[in-house]
Amino acid sequence: MSIYGRYAEIYDRSGQIAFGLRMIPYLDEVLQRHPVSGRSLLDLACGTGTVALSFARQGWEVYGVDGSASMLAQARHKAQETNLLLALSQQDMRSFRLPHRVALVTCLYDSLNYMLTLDDLSQVFQRVSEVLLPGGLFLGDMNTQEMIEHDWDNNTFFVDGHDLAVVLQSEYDPQTRIGTVHLVGFEQQADVLYSRFDEEHAEIAYSDSATQAALEGAGLRVEAAYQCFGFAPPDAETRRILWVARKPEAQA
Repeated sequence: MSIYGRYAEIYDRSGQIAFGLRMIPYLDEVLQRHPVSGRSLLDLACGTGTVALSFARQGWEVYGVDGSASMLAQARHKAQETNLLLALSQQDMRSFRLPHRVALVTCLYDSLNYMLTLDDLSQVFQRVSEVLLPGGLFLGDMNTQEMIEHDWDNNTFFVDGHDLAVVLQSEYDPQTRIGTVHLVGFEQQADVLYSRFDEEHAEIAYSDSATQAALEGAGLRVEAAYQCFGFAPPDAETRRILWVARKPEAQA
């Protein structure tokens, strides 16, 4: 089964929505430090739409792109429930298209780490650069090597709810530098009957220098790198970095 298939149906209920809810006020603070002109947004790898909907609620024109039809179905349902407008489409992060350029692109919850080659990552940044307006901003968080190598290596995590259970077993391969999470989910279908599904998620961590070079190679200027959810610069123990990069203004 492809990733974020059945998992999408219980993604928010399994606790993953907490990341998006925590990111919303943090992004507000980031945008105060790194303002943009205009109120158009692409939320790349938008998932179930938690962050995208928060911008739509504030009056932004919002596009959401994701590779998972199941995740987009959840986002669409949430938009309908809240009577908010999202322009959602299923596209590859490396080759997506928009009807017009936007002032802000976000790519959150280590979605960039799913790009398992530097060429793939560079393609994403190139597309981001092409859809940003001059002066537009890119905000993207990434797991670091410290996170994937140490926090993911040979660890098991459990999520247990009244109608679901999720087991996540992770491992790290030092030769490929890839961390893999084996996910087994159980969702209650009847009083004593549970339906099982399995997924495998793989992420890779890039050095700060490689990520910055890929951003700059796509024509984006790095304005800052923060320890995510704060504003301190990354250090050797940082688990997650938020990259802030801007497309330069057009030359006169």
